[in-house]
Amino acid sequence: MKLDFYYWSYQCPLNQSMLRLLEEYQDKLEIHTHDITGNDILAKQRSMYFPSLIVLDDRKRYFSPLKRQFLDTVCNGQYPMEHPYLPKLGTKEKTVMIQPLTNDNLCIACHCTGDDRLDLCKAKEQFLQSYQSRQKPYGYLNLDREGHLLGGVEYMPSIFVPYDIPKGERIAFLTCVYCSDEEYDYKSGPLRALENELDNDYDQMIVISDEHGIFPNGDLAFFLKNGFHDEGILSVEENYCTLHLLSKRIE
Repeated sequence: MKLDFYYWSYQCPLNQSMLRLLEEYQDKLEIHTHDITGNDILAKQRSMYFPSLIVLDDRKRYFSPLKRQFLDTVCNGQYPMEHPYLPKLGTKEKTVMIQPLTNDNLCIACHCTGDDRLDLCKAKEQFLQSYQSRQKPYGYLNLDREGHLLGGVEYMPSIFVPYDIPKGERIAFLTCVYCSDEEYDYKSGPLRALENELDNDYDQMIVISDEHGIFPNGDLAFFLKNGFHDEGILSVEENYCTLHLLSKRIE
């Protein structure tokens, strides 16, 4: 079976761990890897709006982080089942400590993936440094009193984003808006902090969100609550997600 793995560099730290996992299966599957960094044409051709995309036999698309069980199923000649991640989300906002996201606390942000190994954090750090000034934060974090991650938001200048989205020097793209639980919304606080940070350099924030799930970002109701305007549907992935583009003017 043929497997194509498309990924946006180390925008998500899991991309590196997934590439390593694929190396273990090189003798069992026909594997091709494609970094879409700077390749807007390829990203558009593949209708790619996630930090990674798996395509089996040029037709079956998958979006969840790659796992060993998935690859073992493929090695057995079967197409794995994939279900969207639809956790119940709390809407009561809770902000404890807001901190700018910098190289010094980047590994805390990597906790959102469940894998905070130092080498993965370093790969993410190098990725961010190649596009943004070290004098400015990459986003903002919401931490508890012990310094553990509650929620966070990250951005990228839209001109460097390979996805098929509006781009401009004054448009900031939200790459990651993460973490909440069934009781609280931990994301609104850092989102407001980032908006204040971007005020001098950008006129607009844009983001891609699923209607109901939180990967990538989301759900849609969260951004509408925070003053974003729904610009319409970008992509529909059958039985997985309906992605919308949203925008907000920065004033």
